[in-house]
Amino acid sequence: MEGQKWLNEHWGENITLGDVARIAYFEEDYQNIIENVDLKLLNEVWGQPYYWGSRHPRVCEEYPECPFGASIWDETGPLNIHELNLSQITEMGLEDVVTDYSGYRIIGYMDKSISDGEKKYFHRDMPEDLDRFTYDLVWGDAEDSLKLTIFAPDGVMGPYYDDSDGVVNGRIFLQISRPDGIDPGDWYAVVEGERVFGTRKFMLLVL
Repeated sequence: MEGQKWLNEHWGENITLGDVARIAYFEEDYQNIIENVDLKLLNEVWGQPYYWGSRHPRVCEEYPECPFGASIWDETGPLNIHELNLSQITEMGLEDVVTDYSGYRIIGYMDKSISDGEKKYFHRDMPEDLDRFTYDLVWGDAEDSLKLTIFAPDGVMGPYYDDSDGVVNGRIFLQISRPDGIDPGDWYAVVEGERVFGTRKFMLLVL
């Protein structure tokens, strides 16, 4: 708690990802991101709230059934997506989500479609004590080209293309591994239709 108090006093409680970028990056790296990332996209991502460490409101020790938190909450607490009926799922716009085994956390999205030049945004709140995970973007047709950009708490990765994993097959498979641990908190992924003929279905899994 003392560490949390110190962070709040020095950097503030209500900060954004953009504030964290200004705090954490060297000035040269910060300016490089601004110069090389689409400004509208950057503003959308950096305008999101940031939560220190694992103290995200979705992570609560009082709910042992979902120790890493839940993606959907109501006034009674976390919601198990597996237990929602079809009308609830439709009302909440959850028809295309993929959950973890518990049913509480969204780990991926099957979006109905993406068109040429369109961008789709996805969020994942990463827990502490994680040293590796994967982004797996699958659309299955190498004639269409999608690209993936990842916004982590400590920087921007990508953009990645179909050949970034060494194989051109309508899939971008990335494993992110850090021996010292993955930075917990808000991770964002942006999928963009770089060259799409008509519309293209895709799945993005974050495992």
